[in-house]
Amino acid sequence: ISKTTKDDLLKRYNVDQKKISTVFLGTDTTNSYIEKKEKYILYVGDRKGYKNFESIVKAFGNSSFLKKDYKLICFGGGKFSSKEKLFFDKIGIKKNLFQEFGNDQYLKKFYKNASLYVNTSLIEGFGLTNLEAMSFGCPVLCSEIPIFREILGDSCEYVDPKNIEIIQKKMEKILKSQSEQNNLISKGFKR
Repeated sequence: ISKTTKDDLLKRYNVDQKKISTVFLGTDTTNSYIEKKEKYILYVGDRKGYKNFESIVKAFGNSSFLKKDYKLICFGGGKFSSKEKLFFDKIGIKKNLFQEFGNDQYLKKFYKNASLYVNTSLIEGFGLTNLEAMSFGCPVLCSEIPIFREILGDSCEYVDPKNIEIIQKKMEKILKSQSEQNNLISKGFKR
């Protein structure tokens, strides 16, 4: 599904390179978007391990601007665990954090209305949710990892997924600037 995944396969297994093709994933490009976004940051999917969701929570929790004006909505990924709830409470974002579940049609509403989509994964095979967000006119902030660079090019804003301060600053920068959001939306649609 990517050159990065193909390279990983070749490194780990004795496979003839001629037997492997790269076929990229895609999304529906006929989607529309809502110009007036709601004040929330969207996260989609599992939150454990390499997904590095804790970095988003810490960055959000460190920002008085984000806590004052925005919600953090998690779509899917299973119910919050007791451990997660304690962590959210400790960080001080319990009242800002919401969870939603549903099918793809329901998820589309969240992509369309979100002010920002954030993905701080440490490793991925592709990262389809980034493209889904872009296809619905949602600005994207994601990890500066090789696979995301390959798939997303210059269509999003990148961060070091382990640098909480930079994640916070970039979220704030995007959300404080309508022109920055519009620029990312435009680049996302082109991608």
